[in-house]
Amino acid sequence: MRRVCCFCERWESGGIESFLCNVLTRMDMTDLEVDIVASSIGESVFTDALRQHGVRFFELSSDQRNVAENHQRFRELVRERQYDVLHLNAFQGLSLAYLKIAEQEGVPVRIAHSHNTALRKSATRPVKQLIHVWARNRYTKYATALWACSKNAAKFLFTKRELQKRGYTFIPNGIDVERFRFNPAIREQVRAELGVEDKFVIGHIGRLCYQKNQTFLLNVLAEAVKRNPSAVLLLVGDGEDKPALMQKAESLDVLDKVIFYGTTTTPEHLLWAMDAFAFPSLFEGFGIAVIEALAAGLPVVCSENVPEEVLISPQIRIVSLADSGTAWLEAILKKSEHFLSNSDAVRGAGFETCAVSRFILERGYDQGVRQ
Repeated sequence: MRRVCCFCERWESGGIESFLCNVLTRMDMTDLEVDIVASSIGESVFTDALRQHGVRFFELSSDQRNVAENHQRFRELVRERQYDVLHLNAFQGLSLAYLKIAEQEGVPVRIAHSHNTALRKSATRPVKQLIHVWARNRYTKYATALWACSKNAAKFLFTKRELQKRGYTFIPNGIDVERFRFNPAIREQVRAELGVEDKFVIGHIGRLCYQKNQTFLLNVLAEAVKRNPSAVLLLVGDGEDKPALMQKAESLDVLDKVIFYGTTTTPEHLLWAMDAFAFPSLFEGFGIAVIEALAAGLPVVCSENVPEEVLISPQIRIVSLADSGTAWLEAILKKSEHFLSNSDAVRGAGFETCAVSRFILERGYDQGVRQ
């Protein structure tokens, strides 16, 4: 029996959580014990499914800012659980310190997995950037394997020296392709429930935060309703920017045109209810929502900040954020066939969850055996 620690700084309903849920719930757990360990654990749409699959959860201090306490609690947990593998899912360099602790405690396989390409905007961002660079220079060497969801994510988290020395392994963020295959009956049902049967629905899935840049979509919506009063914006997700986004929508006089749906366990149903998908991220490690929208058959418009690994179909259109909201609107409204089957493109690019899960098990978790 091998024990695996999947670490992330916080556990909520974001991209890392979605990734871990997708791969772990499709993994053969016969000879495996998997723990998810986080500095803080909040409500998540993914927790129940993982617990039903036998995954256990451990919270450290409940605050990721309590670095010293989190490190000590992690050390104690590693000693208690005797992990064979640390799968460190990180979005900034300071998290890499857990690799050193794991090495000191005898964990033989230590995977550093990058999921991000930049730090969030904040008053303390310059200081955090310095800490990020210092930490990656100090701790990257303690990883026995470097994984990343894109080339840019690898460059962000790992040092140039380590990348030149040993490279990295591309781990695509997989989805269950068949789950997202278009269902017209559910489309009509969900559109009726949302009250948008006769509306043009611009959709977006993502945490409501600076990185995902939903405020830009509100400007696009304001342009859209001038041309088509039936246009609405469906925002699926939750986050710290929700109050500011509601205030912005009210100032643009489009609050009644925005549906703040919140989180969901069935994103495919909401994708089927949309007419187009927009993704204006300021930075992006991967952008799994783009792949989900593509698999659901939607035309996708995204910013130039989505990594090249995601651009697997002509159904995806890139529009610069430097362009006006009108340019984005033109791309969104541009005639294209909706609900095309993109299953083959998604599978061909290696984004089928079962294949990703099998790779992680065989090339990562199966390698760990304590002496």
